[in-house]
Amino acid sequence: MGLLAPLALLLAACGPQAPPTDGPPADPATLDAAFDDCSSGDPATGIAVLDATLAQTPGDADALVARGLCHWAAWAVAEDADEAARAYDDLTAAIDAIEAGADARTPLDEVYAHRAFVAHALDGVWVRTLEDLERAAALDPDEPRHALDRGVVRSYAGDTALARAALSQYLALADSAGIPAGDSRRDVVEALLDDLAPPVPEAE
Repeated sequence: MGLLAPLALLLAACGPQAPPTDGPPADPATLDAAFDDCSSGDPATGIAVLDATLAQTPGDADALVARGLCHWAAWAVAEDADEAARAYDDLTAAIDAIEAGADARTPLDEVYAHRAFVAHALDGVWVRTLEDLERAAALDPDEPRHALDRGVVRSYAGDTALARAALSQYLALADSAGIPAGDSRRDVVEALLDDLAPPVPEAE
């Protein structure tokens, strides 16, 4: 989703309270199996499992992320606005829970990055998408994908200079992360940078 795919993280004491959770956290194997259903083309089954899981462990951040991504997968099939809204609500609830101190396997920057593209499906503009991608980058500034996402979205939004800056940042971070030359993502970025290069003035 990243190719579709700076604020400080609020301290738990200043942020919203996490929703109550009854009993132990959701079983990771159950979440993984449900997400596998969603990603393999059966979001209805995955969502049903996650509904039952969240009934037992309300407010579980990882279960909310998984169900949000399953609703997003359902949106991808039919582009049902209700599914996009459900995805956004679940990912927002997960963000609120993690920022309030809830334990989660899913890094907060990834949740923001996922929600960014759901926001665009809801309103068709890039404002909220870019806000979430900036939050993701602020939380993990060394993650190349966040720079790549911002560069691609800036190019869609027509912000050529900022798009080039983010894509150039991606290449620098990719070097640091050991992403090799010839990697498909690098090829996409280099092609985009060529497309976004300012025109060469004609000689008089």
